[in-house]
Amino acid sequence: MKAFVFPGQGAQFSGMGKDLFDASEIAQERFRQADDILGFSISSTMFSGSDEDLKQTSVTQPAIFLHSVILAELMGERFAPDMAAGHSLGEFSALVAAGALQFEDGLKLVSERAQAMQDACNAAPSTMAAVLGMEDEQVGKKSAQKPQALLSLPTTTVPVNL
Repeated sequence: MKAFVFPGQGAQFSGMGKDLFDASEIAQERFRQADDILGFSISSTMFSGSDEDLKQTSVTQPAIFLHSVILAELMGERFAPDMAAGHSLGEFSALVAAGALQFEDGLKLVSERAQAMQDACNAAPSTMAAVLGMEDEQVGKKSAQKPQALLSLPTTTVPVNL
């Protein structure tokens, strides 16, 4: 059984997609479509934007979606998974790559989602971190050092107000 799992936010990097654009007319067309649909040059931001530019949720999510979908499309017949899935934003990439959602519709949905999340970030500045290899108790202690931390453990998400 073969599965393709598409990434969520955090997989972005400056220069992403430039190699695809340079090597493929299919990729060039998708980038042009994305620039038109989004109303700004996401391709320029992806190819030469700063890491800070790419950290903006309103840019990050469409960029990762675009990169993921183009990669799957360029695989052609080699993209033949028994299943496709995605982490968070990657679910949209999986739906488009599997043919369950059209590219244009997927990009519009991702853009709306990203803008809503960006608006929430602007209204209440915050950050998120992945914690690896630390016991729940240690995570709780570290979170307690922040006055309004939101602690998310594998089975619960709770506000920490200490």
